[in-house]
Amino acid sequence: MAKKKGVGCFSFLAIVLVSVIGGSFIKGFLPVSTFTSFAITLLTLSFIMGRSKNTENNKFSWSYILYSTFFLVSLFGLRHIISNITTSEEVLKLDISENIYRETIFEKGDSIRLLSQNRHWSDNYGNSFKGNFSVREKDYVSSKKEYHNSAQAYQRLPWGDLYQHLATTDTPRLDLILKKLKEIKTTNTLNQFEFADMVVTFIQDIPYSFVFENPCKSADQYEESIRVVLESCPDCCIGNIPHGIQNPVGFMGNLKGDCDTRTVIIYTILSYFGYDVAILNSDYYRHSILGLNIPGKGAYKLHQGKRYYIWETTNKYFTLGTLPNNFKNINHWYIVLTNT
Repeated sequence: MAKKKGVGCFSFLAIVLVSVIGGSFIKGFLPVSTFTSFAITLLTLSFIMGRSKNTENNKFSWSYILYSTFFLVSLFGLRHIISNITTSEEVLKLDISENIYRETIFEKGDSIRLLSQNRHWSDNYGNSFKGNFSVREKDYVSSKKEYHNSAQAYQRLPWGDLYQHLATTDTPRLDLILKKLKEIKTTNTLNQFEFADMVVTFIQDIPYSFVFENPCKSADQYEESIRVVLESCPDCCIGNIPHGIQNPVGFMGNLKGDCDTRTVIIYTILSYFGYDVAILNSDYYRHSILGLNIPGKGAYKLHQGKRYYIWETTNKYFTLGTLPNNFKNINHWYIVLTNT
């Protein structure tokens, strides 16, 4: 008597096709993604087929489970690669400044794409500096993705915790910029104060841009102080940024930053070079400035017995210890972070 073939002829391809249909049905009843519903259906059918295939011998066939697992892992990997490529292209297309250009270098035998900027600026005392500053494109994309993914964890924490997280996370990825700043320091034999002034003016020289948690809107939808800026510079805005502050690598990759975006990157750089530095915020002024414990003169904030001389970072020509007249009441400022 011929042996009954039964479900042995049921191909794996047929299971996949049935899983696509069944997965859509499951998704209608369960709050899961399309991929998850498909995976649940595929593995369930594979299990059923494994039980049914050798009913006469009362043995379980693992072949369908193995095929399904391999197929899902491959599909997930392909999905992840495509998602990363799409995300990277979208990030780079949306917010890269016209002053940023791409170049390719070889690093440890690999071809590396850079986001670069040619900069020429003067410090507050007439000394000129210039250099090519870069971040790796892959670091720019990965740092922004990681920042978005971790944003929820810092939603209810103090500003200082967020600032320190950004500084700690991004410092290794700023290595090319830190190296270039060190070269300028060495070439120009800058002392402690001169180097700090060079770094601050390096950031002050970058035009101001608004950084919003929500998408940027047309100028006429904002209050007057914002509207005036955006009417003359529609591109001076970047949206969908967690907490309304860019991470340091993001800022160096697109040159769009407001007050605390700037204080955080200067805090990051000067901390790396061993300075005793602080960040001060003001709820009253809705502004953020830098504080530096260094021999100086002018306005300062006393903290744990140390004088942190204040430094405005969003406008050119402001020196250590000076603030704009509309921000100058030191009583409205408080220190949110120090590195000591």
